[in-house]
Amino acid sequence: MSETSGPGRRGFLQTLAMGAGAGLAVPGEAASQTAHAHAASAPDEAPPGRVFLDPHQLETLLSLAEAIVPGSTAAGVAPFVDRLLAEDTPEAQRAFLAALGAIQAEATARHGRPWLGLSPEHQAELLTAASAGPPSREPRHWTPGQPVLVPAPPAAPPTLRDRFDLLKERIATAYYSSEAGMKELGWTGHLIHEAFPGCPHPEGHGS
Repeated sequence: MSETSGPGRRGFLQTLAMGAGAGLAVPGEAASQTAHAHAASAPDEAPPGRVFLDPHQLETLLSLAEAIVPGSTAAGVAPFVDRLLAEDTPEAQRAFLAALGAIQAEATARHGRPWLGLSPEHQAELLTAASAGPPSREPRHWTPGQPVLVPAPPAAPPTLRDRFDLLKERIATAYYSSEAGMKELGWTGHLIHEAFPGCPHPEGHGS
């Protein structure tokens, strides 16, 4: 691969799988290390058509992805997430389907229609409410004087916020592994940067 060629999703996922993805500042956590490891050995581009999701689920994901991260349709986010799901664990697959189902249920409860039947305004309203809702558990904060290992609170049923966060992380990770998404993060087409803002070194960053 030349320095001017795009890193591609395969290389990006390999980086995530090796634990070096934090430097790319991808929003949220990687959705699944297992799925990424499998996808890293597959072709860079997702094959046409569905892989795991049924046609209606895939269409719903495509619409959700575009509403959550504009530009996702052009970046091929939905087919890419579909391929990752096909390689993921049954538990992760069930969690993703449950998240899609939660959005559908909320759309029906609020407006009497499934997600795809909502107007853009109602879709935005639903996602705003989901993103601002309470999670099933509050994040744990360590303070001086407390034990380093704070016991986890008892498990609670996932909330709509939890379901939304799962979808958002999957969608954002897929989008920011695309060429368009990586350019938003500052990738210029070169794998080696001469300098980074706020990090000047006379010797540069190349090798």
